[in-house]
Amino acid sequence: MGVLDYVEKAQTADFETAIHYSRYGKFQTLLLAVCGTIYATCAISTTTLSFVLPSAECDFNLSSIDKGKLSAMPLIGMIFGCSLWGSIADSKGRKVAIMSSLLVDFLAAFISSFAQSFQLFLICRFFNGFGIIGATSIIFSYLGEFASKKHRDVMLGRLEVFWNIGVIFLPGLAWILLNKTMLDNFSDHGNFSPWRIFVLVCSFPSLISVIMLYFLPETPKFLISKGQYEKAKIVFQKVFTFNTGHPYYVYPVMTLEDEYENNNNDTETDVKEIPFKTKVYQKMCNFAEDMKMLFEQPYLKYLGITCFVDFGLMASYYTLIMWFPEIFERFNQFELTHPNMTASVCIVSQTNDSIEVLFPKPCNPALNSRVFLDTIIIGLSCIPTSVSLSFFMKKFGKKFVLIVGLVMSGLSTLSLNWVQSTTQTLVLSCIFEALTSILEAVIFCVIVDLFPTNLRAIALALTASSGRIGAIFGNVVFGLLIDVMCFVPIYLFGILLIASGMLCVALPKTDKYLVIH
Repeated sequence: MGVLDYVEKAQTADFETAIHYSRYGKFQTLLLAVCGTIYATCAISTTTLSFVLPSAECDFNLSSIDKGKLSAMPLIGMIFGCSLWGSIADSKGRKVAIMSSLLVDFLAAFISSFAQSFQLFLICRFFNGFGIIGATSIIFSYLGEFASKKHRDVMLGRLEVFWNIGVIFLPGLAWILLNKTMLDNFSDHGNFSPWRIFVLVCSFPSLISVIMLYFLPETPKFLISKGQYEKAKIVFQKVFTFNTGHPYYVYPVMTLEDEYENNNNDTETDVKEIPFKTKVYQKMCNFAEDMKMLFEQPYLKYLGITCFVDFGLMASYYTLIMWFPEIFERFNQFELTHPNMTASVCIVSQTNDSIEVLFPKPCNPALNSRVFLDTIIIGLSCIPTSVSLSFFMKKFGKKFVLIVGLVMSGLSTLSLNWVQSTTQTLVLSCIFEALTSILEAVIFCVIVDLFPTNLRAIALALTASSGRIGAIFGNVVFGLLIDVMCFVPIYLFGILLIASGMLCVALPKTDKYLVIH
């Protein structure tokens, strides 16, 4: 297509038409790389504690209940952060919200690596969760609002691959920094243990992500929703130039229009002309209108389903992913003390607790090398599902993927009660992780489709909040019961996952969504 072809098609356009003429190409590849780096950073930040728990046990004298509290603290921070970042994303922009949340996460992780008391470490991890949840949930809006309906599912599906890259990178880094040799080398260096270096290194991806995102624009869909049509057109022109190599002035769309006929947002010119108090009042009125719309049908029904599903999913996923290294370490200890014997997860945990009560042993912060290898294998098992996610969503639909994935992961969770060895536990863990790791991304993709632009970020934030409440619930329950009645949380997680899958039957199919994009 030549320059004259573009000029001849100059017109007024909505978002879908404008993004079509800006073309699909190099910019979207760059955008996916940056958003993928951010999402991998979210995975690293969210799961860092899974390796800190066993290693920091000696420095802070942690019990299983203390580990449950520590695992839950970032999730509590996520609850408080969700609504704030969602509000900032809807009022100030997706880019501002993501960058700010990543900065909070970086600072909290950096400070926590130097914390000498368990209480200060808890507070820092609270702010880790408070910050990282903003990037985790809003990155889907940011990426999705640069894509047309034709390419949106594919781009959002590919984003999940980067989460698994983060999950695989983390145990590799932990293997380097938290192995026995490294711990022995640092034994005479005071309180700055290798696990602190591990936490410190894990903080830098957030800072790197902020720097990368700084050079990308705000989403044109957000700008259009705020009446900032000229700024949105400039973004489209930059995307067009980046993709085609043509100068910006031959971009065919001259003016833009909103996706809503009655747009309540102020235009770029109007904002500059009205007093500050009036602007605040108008924003409050607009927010109230958005909330009223959110709690009306069909959006209230959709929000209720996504919130419950994410609660059940995260109650099991976040709990087990945080405790898998601990479970594998307990299996290794059991096999060392009971050679040629088999036992279930619960028997191993109860035996471990009974032995320590009767015969207290010196604290050993080192993890068996097999724990790192098993965790890497679990991460690698997620690659096939994450790579094929876009295909399955396109072929069978997001609703089908959610139902099948949730039910199968629920059955694999229930099966943990009957495993008899580390190998069997590893196989089931791989199945569980491969399924559950992609499902929140599918839920977020569904939200991007179900809700209009003015409700999308807050719907993502509320759903993510529900998920984190579930994760807190799961971690606290698991920490309390793993040493005494660990079959209770395992059955509970399995039932929650299956129930969530059944509830997804009430979601509409993609081609019946009642939203104009």
